[in-house]
Amino acid sequence: MIGKIIALDWRAIKVYQKRLPLMPVFIFIIGLSMPLTVIPVSAILFLSFSINPFAVEEKGELNKLYLTLPVQRKSIVAGRYMLSLIMLLCGISLGVLIMPLVNRISISKWYIGIEGYIVLISLGYLIYTILNLSMFPILFRLGYQKGKFWGFYLPTSFFAVIFSVYTVISFGDSTFILDFIVFASKNLLLVSGCTVVLATILLFLSYMVSVKLYSRRDF
Repeated sequence: MIGKIIALDWRAIKVYQKRLPLMPVFIFIIGLSMPLTVIPVSAILFLSFSINPFAVEEKGELNKLYLTLPVQRKSIVAGRYMLSLIMLLCGISLGVLIMPLVNRISISKWYIGIEGYIVLISLGYLIYTILNLSMFPILFRLGYQKGKFWGFYLPTSFFAVIFSVYTVISFGDSTFILDFIVFASKNLLLVSGCTVVLATILLFLSYMVSVKLYSRRDF
């Protein structure tokens, strides 16, 4: 049943799928300022894309449609989270492919090795789960129209501000993120392992909160 929910959500956002070919372009352009941010940014952009089912559900009354099926609300939540995770995997994979290309033509060049890529992937996963926790429960409880400010615009704006500030600082030859990657690469199991565990806990927490809030929602 969860697979059917994923398929229904995917078909519902067909109009937004036309934007997918533009994703690599955006990621490439953003990454030119700092190649090390390509993977996390890619994960975040694909997370934003997975919000689209919330945007169309009220216009098309998808929730009412889903609830006419022999399916529990928990399965609807699980299906949407699985679609988001699929988007995350696509984002990370695309980021891994684009980062070497960006690094070739970027002014700043970073050679971090396989261990460094693993660190960036784990960081991308952690940032994804933090944003997921700040978005999905609110959107499941309020819907997109009522919850889009607190559950979408505010979290993404907050991240954009942090990214912009770091980009400005990085032009002053700050090597904080590179120093962290070098340290994490030398302590890969400890740092990346703990990061993945923490991210997974946050994702599970986000899911459980969403299930609880969505079960109380009236349609």
